[in-house]
Amino acid sequence: MPQPATLTRKPATRRRAYKLLGLALILLAFALALPAGASAYVSAACGATGSAQPSRGGPDYFGVVFVDATHGWVSGGSGQIVATTDGGATWDDRSCSSRDDVRIAFIDATHGWVVGASGAIFATSDGGATWKAQSSGTTANLTAVTFIDATHGWVVGGGGAILATTDGGATWKAQSSGSSKDLSGLAFSDATHGWAVGFDGIILSTSDGGVTWKAQTSGSSDWLWGVTALDATHVWAVGGAENPGTQTSTGTILVTTDGGATWSEQTATSSSLSAIDFSDAAHGWAAGFDGLILATADGGATWSKQSSGTTESLHGIAFLDATHGWAVGDAGTILATADGGATWTKQNQGSSAPMIAKLKPASGKRGASVTISGTDFGAAQDAGSVKFGTAKCTTYVSWSDTQIKCKVPAKATYGKVKVTVTTSAGASNGVSFTVKR
Repeated sequence: MPQPATLTRKPATRRRAYKLLGLALILLAFALALPAGASAYVSAACGATGSAQPSRGGPDYFGVVFVDATHGWVSGGSGQIVATTDGGATWDDRSCSSRDDVRIAFIDATHGWVVGASGAIFATSDGGATWKAQSSGTTANLTAVTFIDATHGWVVGGGGAILATTDGGATWKAQSSGSSKDLSGLAFSDATHGWAVGFDGIILSTSDGGVTWKAQTSGSSDWLWGVTALDATHVWAVGGAENPGTQTSTGTILVTTDGGATWSEQTATSSSLSAIDFSDAAHGWAAGFDGLILATADGGATWSKQSSGTTESLHGIAFLDATHGWAVGDAGTILATADGGATWTKQNQGSSAPMIAKLKPASGKRGASVTISGTDFGAAQDAGSVKFGTAKCTTYVSWSDTQIKCKVPAKATYGKVKVTVTTSAGASNGVSFTVKR
């Protein structure tokens, strides 16, 4: 896969990052100004060890990268990074920062980089067991990173910021994008040909490694969140509304077969799209809001919807070949497929205990149907159960990882009770429900 390291940014989180408190900015700038290892923040926040798992259903994940069938990394909110060495059967903590969202790139099983707010860049040479700060020379919020080998890499971010390195990040130099628009996606097909996308349909391209960047006409005013480059001529970009937080948001997939001299829309969707990846000239996938995954087997001439099994918004997708892929998103969601997306399954991140987000309705009589929404309920009920106070549900209408529908037990105590979900991983939080007479 030519571009496993291209990452995207969650819109709502992006705006939050741009409003960081002044104190936090000062602290981070101070940390980056110190030599690697000299800062208490750097030494404490980076180089996490052990096997701690994502907390409470997990943070929102923005990007995923696999360098082979076993070694992969996922990055997201609050500096969360998790890694696998067995194709996702198990995930371990590799977090570098506990403060803000990070995006990640790896070129092999050991060498990787993460970027984040206020120009933060960290690098690892041991698969993420330890991280060292690199000096970016910018305070821009960095939103995407990609490397084509151990030395050549690029980063983009807010205000049209583009940085490049030819020595693995020992030194980073600013490149002139010619634009002040925020950039969210980045892809290089080789050491010279690259594309950056972002706000208001902007697409920038370079054919000299970033020495010069030129604007291309996308024909879209959508915020373009993701881009992938198969080679110097075949490139795809996806996007949608600035804040795809409603079902009315729309998305688009753009393509070029001439390096960007001309761009055309392949398909429009009813939901914003955040990420795209192609394993070869024919097979590609795009992911976005409300668990949407689209796939093509003809280079994008036609796209079809795949069943992701989740309603969580997805922000990153990566495929090694035409069959093996991963998608990540909100609430710690990591999905995997071994058949090109015909079936997607959620990967275990340490058997997090279930968590209830809300009940609908919040009151009802015995026998009434109640919808319980949350995370980590499990794809099937198995030995799981729901209690209204001390009374277990005996009638279940449906059960999925994020939603359970059951009927208020006939023996439920009248008045206010706590609803809980219990699985093999433990019991959830309790949410109030009023049992009416």
